[in-house]
Amino acid sequence: MELNYKQLAYTAVIAVVANLAIVAFSQEIIGTSPEFEPLTYGPVATLTLLSAIGAYGVLELKKKHMDNPYEAFMGLSAGVLILSFIPVIVVAPEEAGAGAVEVAALSLTHVVAAVAIVGTLLKLEFKE
Repeated sequence: MELNYKQLAYTAVIAVVANLAIVAFSQEIIGTSPEFEPLTYGPVATLTLLSAIGAYGVLELKKKHMDNPYEAFMGLSAGVLILSFIPVIVVAPEEAGAGAVEVAALSLTHVVAAVAIVGTLLKLEFKE
């Protein structure tokens, strides 16, 4: 299995920048609480980067072990996105500074990360 680090780098950069734009917009324009730690630059950038790395690894493994890995990858990605809302619904509302707007903006980062990561990986995959 030959790893394509350029594909991983593009995917990670696009997803992280997109999510940091959501954080900037939510803090500067909407005025979300800076006390709401899950919606600050560090955690959002770190977890988005880790998500991109994980998704890239899963896609590479599926390509190695399956005849048609792309449908399975998209299905798994949708399932992971749905599961990612559990801590947003259960844990995030209990955090300091949490309100409906903060939780909604955090939810948006999950959707943006999923779309950016899956979309970029598949676009680059079929470009080659």
